[in-house]
Amino acid sequence: MAEFLITLPEHDDVTDYCSNWSKAVIDVAKEENHNVTKLEGPNATRANFENRVKKQKPKFVMFNGHGDSKNIAGHSEEIVLSCETEAKNEKLTKGQLVYARACDCGAELEPACVNAGCRTFVGYKKNFAIIKSKSRVAKPLNDPVARPFLEISNEIPIFILKGNTVKEAVKKADLKLEKEVEALMTRDSFIAFHILPWLLWNKKVRVVLGDKTATVS
Repeated sequence: MAEFLITLPEHDDVTDYCSNWSKAVIDVAKEENHNVTKLEGPNATRANFENRVKKQKPKFVMFNGHGDSKNIAGHSEEIVLSCETEAKNEKLTKGQLVYARACDCGAELEPACVNAGCRTFVGYKKNFAIIKSKSRVAKPLNDPVARPFLEISNEIPIFILKGNTVKEAVKKADLKLEKEVEALMTRDSFIAFHILPWLLWNKKVRVVLGDKTATVS
């Protein structure tokens, strides 16, 4: 059993999708008897994040939110984790496994966290792509276009929570990607071929730093 902390901002379409699809991750965490701390909506703030990390010392942290090369944001673009000089708090990830579903943070923030003692960090060095159906924005979980992007990226935290190593969890995400690609290749549709390159893009820009054999146990 481990302490698991997850940020769930919901202030625009992208964060709404990521947070809604994270319910599958949370369900697995509970099934595996991990203690789950959810920073939802307006509660996904820097102050709340720092307070919970210091008090509960989570072994695994998952971020949903917008990002750039040095920052990950929470609700309403408030910076939650940063390696910028005036906002530095990357040392809070010391000893943790971290998965960040956020754009660009793999470029500078991720290595800064690992240098500060983060056990393992999985993030993205460029934009994390999600394609959405305009007709399903009000119901993210019913969006078949967005589904493969969120399901594949969910594989990493889900299998880490199930006790797999980070390396094994990433491999399972890649196997799911391969199956999705095979299925899309059989469909003669514009949307299928529009989705395909962006699914592959997410794998290309994914960065795994630190101890790839680390687990939550």
